[in-house]
Amino acid sequence: MTSSNNKVLQVGIIGFGLSGQVFHAPFIEANPHFNLNTIVTSGTLAKEKYPLAQITSSIEEMLAKPEIDIVIVCSPNALHFEHAKTALQAGNHVIVEKPFTVDSTEAETLIEISKMKGKLLFPFHNRRWDSDFLTLKHIIAEGYLGKVLEYESHFDRYSPEIVRAAWKYNQEAGGGTLFDLGIHLIDQAVSIFGAPEGVFCRLFNQREGSVTDDSFDLKLIYPELNVTIKAGVFVKEPGPRFQVHGTKGSFLKYGLDTQEAMLRKGKKPGCKNYGIEPSKQYGILNTATFEKNFRGRYESCPGNYMDFFNNIYSVIANGAETIVTPEDALLNIRIIEAARKSDKEQKIIHL
Repeated sequence: MTSSNNKVLQVGIIGFGLSGQVFHAPFIEANPHFNLNTIVTSGTLAKEKYPLAQITSSIEEMLAKPEIDIVIVCSPNALHFEHAKTALQAGNHVIVEKPFTVDSTEAETLIEISKMKGKLLFPFHNRRWDSDFLTLKHIIAEGYLGKVLEYESHFDRYSPEIVRAAWKYNQEAGGGTLFDLGIHLIDQAVSIFGAPEGVFCRLFNQREGSVTDDSFDLKLIYPELNVTIKAGVFVKEPGPRFQVHGTKGSFLKYGLDTQEAMLRKGKKPGCKNYGIEPSKQYGILNTATFEKNFRGRYESCPGNYMDFFNNIYSVIANGAETIVTPEDALLNIRIIEAARKSDKEQKIIHL
């Protein structure tokens, strides 16, 4: 792929709910390599926030614009496949909010269409750029834990009633916590350790009115590594976000990456202290890799979701390597499908 000579890429966004408002539009606006050209929405908020962008309720109208380079799909989960397929067929590169699709067949079809059309497809797994996850990857790479033997990752909340994103819990296809938070946790684990050999999972419907999983306990099966991924909605007192143990040390990390909270408050990417965790939230590293054992707080790496968008520009403009590939997303969805089968059959499902 040849260089675009620093061309500013024109972006269209489909959907302006939480995802479009918080995780995409602010980053496109703040990145000089992109221009927020068009937003497809039926509401009025987009025009208030982005008066220079064209606002339309018609996807077809946006896709008919020859200047659009990239379409970001932020519509409800069940519409991701259809909207991404239509945007690819119209000749656009496409970013798809998680979940990439609601089943692996749809994911395979999107990958085939993108190759046929010669257009790039980017799953939005932004939490690879969470502060805590970047810190953990650094600690593992430095060898402070030795060979990792135990990895446990949680994304817990106390939400006893379905008041947030209720639509995610009233449909089986693409709904539930496993498809919502779980797909981030799966993607993080697999990006470090690779594809597991199998999956064992228990899913729980714990809240009144939920037709799909609220909480889950998922095991990714590796030969010499125990990986546990959990999310719950009745966790009043959270435990560690990460607890990772190896032959030379342990790392425990409490609290969540600060970026989402800052963005929800209207903070802009790159503002003062963006992505910086307070020192009280630093994880605890206990390692025997030094001449003397070390136990103490380990400074968190800055979180930076903008690096996802920087990578996309580098891939399109300069042929750089894609960090989050559609094949990564396909594997994540296959793991979720195996997890649901495991829960139903109460056994390990081999991939």
